[in-house]
Amino acid sequence: MRDDSDAQLYEEGIPMNHRLYFAALAGVAHLAFMSPVAAQESVNADPSAADDGDIVVTATRQGSQTLIGTPLAIQAFSGEQLEERGIRETTDLISSIPGASAGEQVGSVIKTFSLRGVGAAGGIGDSPIGYYIDDVPFAVPNSPIAPPLRFIDIDRVEVLRGPQGTLYGQGSAGGTIIYHTRDPDLNNVEMRGEATIAKMDDASALNYGISAAISVPLIKDKLAIRISGGYDKRAGYVDIFADTPATGAPTKKNANDITNRDVRAVLLWQPTDALKVRVQAAHWEPRQDYTQSINQLEPAQQWFSGTTQGYENGNFDLYSLSVEYDAGAAILSSSTSYLDAEFGYLTGQTFGPLGTGSLFNGYDARSFAQEIQLRSNGDGPFHWLVGGFYQNAKAVFSFDANLTALTISGFNDTRTRNYSAFGEVSYDLFGGKLVPLVGVRYYKDNRRFNADSILTGTGSGQTKPDKITWRANLSYFPTDDLTAFVTVSTGFRSGITQTPFQASLVELSGIPSSIALDPDTLTNYEAGIKAKLADGRVQLGLNIYRIDFKDLQFGLTPFGVAAFANVGEARTIGVDLEARWRTPLEGLNLGAVANWNDSEFRNIFPAVTASLPNVAQGERLSSTAKYNYRLDADFERPLGSGDLRFFLNGSAARTGSRVMYDGYVVRPYSLYNASVGLRTDRWELSLFGENLADERGPSFVRNSLLLAGPYPRTIGLRLRTTID
Repeated sequence: MRDDSDAQLYEEGIPMNHRLYFAALAGVAHLAFMSPVAAQESVNADPSAADDGDIVVTATRQGSQTLIGTPLAIQAFSGEQLEERGIRETTDLISSIPGASAGEQVGSVIKTFSLRGVGAAGGIGDSPIGYYIDDVPFAVPNSPIAPPLRFIDIDRVEVLRGPQGTLYGQGSAGGTIIYHTRDPDLNNVEMRGEATIAKMDDASALNYGISAAISVPLIKDKLAIRISGGYDKRAGYVDIFADTPATGAPTKKNANDITNRDVRAVLLWQPTDALKVRVQAAHWEPRQDYTQSINQLEPAQQWFSGTTQGYENGNFDLYSLSVEYDAGAAILSSSTSYLDAEFGYLTGQTFGPLGTGSLFNGYDARSFAQEIQLRSNGDGPFHWLVGGFYQNAKAVFSFDANLTALTISGFNDTRTRNYSAFGEVSYDLFGGKLVPLVGVRYYKDNRRFNADSILTGTGSGQTKPDKITWRANLSYFPTDDLTAFVTVSTGFRSGITQTPFQASLVELSGIPSSIALDPDTLTNYEAGIKAKLADGRVQLGLNIYRIDFKDLQFGLTPFGVAAFANVGEARTIGVDLEARWRTPLEGLNLGAVANWNDSEFRNIFPAVTASLPNVAQGERLSSTAKYNYRLDADFERPLGSGDLRFFLNGSAARTGSRVMYDGYVVRPYSLYNASVGLRTDRWELSLFGENLADERGPSFVRNSLLLAGPYPRTIGLRLRTTID
């Protein structure tokens, strides 16, 4: 297995500095750990927190349920938790999810993630992870990009692990992440604001950001509007050199600045208690100079781009109309949305035998989606849900490579009209102690594509995959404090489409490929148990799972160009652990989440192994961390008789090593964050630190190029205020 000075396998296990870090915290405030699994009583959501602090979620579409009573592998994070822990986007959230890993990343815009190894095998194709912003899907055809959402006005985030196609129309082979944004307040004026300033190691400028939200009732109890938005800048810290390797003075210092602008407006109309109408418009505009690809981590340097001034840009607009009507015995909901996404990057790149030069990749996507659901309502033993989903979308991928030997350009225009019908039924036996559930989803896709490149000419085709997936679950509730379940579920993803040029490069490497790949499928077997102990002060969760993959779609980079093929099968066996303890000392909590898994390729096509020895029978599934865990500590104590309170939060997260398909190894890395401050009901002032050990990564390796991982150590001040 190949090693690299900045991408090598480190000794794994719990590092000593984790223990020292938390020992120091304990000495200051007798801190313990707190888990995001069963979120705490500070949740301010509708549905609200349960009496004992267990978060109440809606992800199962069966009304409000506590996490402890939800027979799924699910987590939830309140907006307050996200703020306290410095979780500002999905990249930050990943360390808190058992079995989650960062996937492919170009910069601040193009990011993919995997859950339990699902989604780790490539950076193109339909997303195997479902993303929903409220009840609106965020899906770009033939691209698994995650939404560029900043958590500036989030009420809570719910994460479901495992296939969820029988619950959500978008489908999701690996899991679904649902971002619940804050609704307008129909009765009161509310204003929220946040300002941040920080210094990051190696950066000559300061990081800063500002965000705000205002909610105003237009007709009391009936109509209200909420407007939120923000701007932030993360200073650059990577120096650019024109020579290979770096010699002399850099052509630009601290070059990889990142900025984010976003704005969202929500209009909520509730003419009766039974009818709710929600209109939303949102715009996100992430920008990065150069990209995250670098040649050296310490000091951070990039020289592969030569004299090309790279960038990564994105513009995303999402419009939606959601309607929910409570008819008594059933609830009808409808969601209509339109997504306009433009993103891309320019970079210098070494292309091996094709010479050197610059590469531009651009994406232009449009998606109209309609989802409708009818679900049972009430206390009876029979529960059901039926739904339908329709998407009419296109995604145009274009590239332009100006190389030493020749110029290559091309495009891939993929269009899809797909629909699905889905539903679940369950019945409470023995007074609700035993609940069998079955669900099914039928999916039909009419996908057309046209592709062209100078070297290989044009190509076009049409695929019409249809697939039935299902879920069977048996839940056992012997007491209010214990839930056990077993489930078997299947997932499916349409085949990747690519240009003839990409397919020809794969075939030149001796690997069979085509411009339209076969779909891949998986089967997930899982058993879980959740328990409350010590009058609810201790909450524990354990999940054991196995996932079998077939016709795995996989990303390759022959001759330095991203391309794709079906490579065979894979299997993952893993364990998720979750724990929480509300200690007897008031304001003191402890908790942890962890995952360990054994993932391996199976029955790989011999031609693939001949070209890529690390994609072989028994080898670890690429870009899948062996383990991850996170420890969280929260403490809050009143000061005096007023509402002034002191608080202190700390976390330590560690992600295990990952092997890339070409043999490079991403070393294990740890992240330590902490904040300390004062707060009242109206304001909060805190001193925070991120990546306190100054861990540098990388988070991804491609052909020896490093994808800069954790940002350098950052220390800053944050001021928040709420007025209502």
